[in-house]
Amino acid sequence: MGHLKIIDKAAKYVKHKLFDFEEGGHDWLHTFRVWQTTRSLAMHTKCNKTVAELGALFHDIADAKFTNGDETIAIKLTEDWLQQENIEKNIISAVVHIVKHVSWRKQYKYDAIDYPELAIVQDADRLDAIGAIGIARAFSYGGFAKRPIIVPSAEANRLNDMEDTISHFYEKLLHIKDSLHTEHARSLAYERHEFMLQFLNQIHKEISYVYF
Repeated sequence: MGHLKIIDKAAKYVKHKLFDFEEGGHDWLHTFRVWQTTRSLAMHTKCNKTVAELGALFHDIADAKFTNGDETIAIKLTEDWLQQENIEKNIISAVVHIVKHVSWRKQYKYDAIDYPELAIVQDADRLDAIGAIGIARAFSYGGFAKRPIIVPSAEANRLNDMEDTISHFYEKLLHIKDSLHTEHARSLAYERHEFMLQFLNQIHKEISYVYF
């Protein structure tokens, strides 16, 4: 089966699975953005484009955050669909490797030269976690998880150190720029990173007279 045909079929399948997803930051449109960014990054990096695009399409097919931490569901869905379409075993293995290791929480260490497709999909996914879209996604998930927007230090003890969305920027999102593998992704990340810094500066300024 040709590249365009298999990618088109995979996109239709994943869209069907994620189109009406329960949380807007991890829905089909997130996957679509990661897929399109992957295609762009793949133009600047030597890689197997079929593996990269399939990895992008399946990277969030069943995020463990929404499956009670079960990471096997995504792997099974990916393998089952690819096998059903009679995809070559080496491609299936490479795509599953991406699905297994793409997430930030795994902190999977690898050489991007050895795994260029994983590097590209991981960079595409991380780019979607920063900048204006990253801010929107952070608050989408924060609302879904019933997290407060920001817990001021004066209130932290009373609220038993409840995790808030603003803390997520300092724990993860501000570190993404320096975690990227591909040169093109790093060039795209700079503006997004600066926008997040401006946003954080503004939100702290707006609430400083209330809390601090």
